Amino acid sequence: MKFLLTVFMASSLYACKEENPTKAAESIVESKYLDINGTKQFVMIRGENLKNPVLLHIHGGPGVSEIGGLRKYNKDLEKDFTVVYWDQRNAGKSYTENFPASEIKVQKYVSDVEVLAKYLKDRLQVNKIMLVGHSWGSQLGMLAAQKYPQHFSAFVGTGQQVAAYDGELQSYRYTLAKAKEFKVDSLVQQLQFIGEPKSGDFRTMYAIPEGFSLQKFMLLELNRKIYDGFTIEKLYANFQESDEYTAKEKENYLNGANFANAHIQNDPDYINFDLRKQVPEVKIPIFFIAGKFDYINPTPLAKEYFDILKAPKKEFVLFDKSGHDPAWEETERFRTELNRIYKLVK
Repeated sequence: MKFLLTVFMASSLYACKEENPTKAAESIVESKYLDINGTKQFVMIRGENLKNPVLLHIHGGPGVSEIGGLRKYNKDLEKDFTVVYWDQRNAGKSYTENFPASEIKVQKYVSDVEVLAKYLKDRLQVNKIMLVGHSWGSQLGMLAAQKYPQHFSAFVGTGQQVAAYDGELQSYRYTLAKAKEFKVDSLVQQLQFIGEPKSGDFRTMYAIPEGFSLQKFMLLELNRKIYDGFTIEKLYANFQESDEYTAKEKENYLNGANFANAHIQNDPDYINFDLRKQVPEVKIPIFFIAGKFDYINPTPLAKEYFDILKAPKKEFVLFDKSGHDPAWEETERFRTELNRIYKLVK
């Protein structure tokens, strides 16, 4: 819950639309649709000074565009970085009807990251990009960092995904324990009914098809009692109240998210994923910013992965007042950390 010209690049990637011109020589405000690997994808670039480092954000989901939340809570990052907001294939502003299900593949997303990174390096005249990924974007970011390290100065993962089975098992057991602790008998009964996940195949891990989404919904409900953090209502408001999406795009927002989540589960590269085995080593600095209360993607599992991960430099940063969304739950600290990390790796 997966995030950026030669003659070759000119033939495979082009700007379809530009909504805003550059406001001033030292700043940038651009909104474009790019052809990335044959699909139309929305990219927004905003920053107050083109001399600032470039930060490419990879949103979660798959399919959960985060432009609304990022600009609501993290707009000040545009003072420190040239921030690239990207709606991945068929997500958010990139949604199109009749998008082929065959295009929802992990490796296609990873390739998209490289194409976008090449474009940004040329467009913004930089040698390296700082990569930040949230939730699904943290999985995608680790895969991209492993495969294309030449494009990135560092990767920062938040709400870090690690492993399909172990992540869901820890999440389920935590949710059940909290339901018992707070004596929410209805949730205890529902959790006991669906039972523990049996595998890392999201289609069949629970006794009923809806088991995964039910477990996550119950966890989010219990989070209201566990800590003072982000609620379902706040997450929903991030796009419903955002000026970045049109009325039609808001209507289609969940369609894109549901489509991506439904079809990524059929990809053999997504079923039973385990970054501990798939990405045991990377060649760039790695930073995990983890929320103490994150059991959507359990923080203890992220720490376990961090401990065995090989990288030229790595840090595990714990946010004590956050769950799955440190960027929005501890906004100022998140901004401070990204600036500190950049200074370490530049």
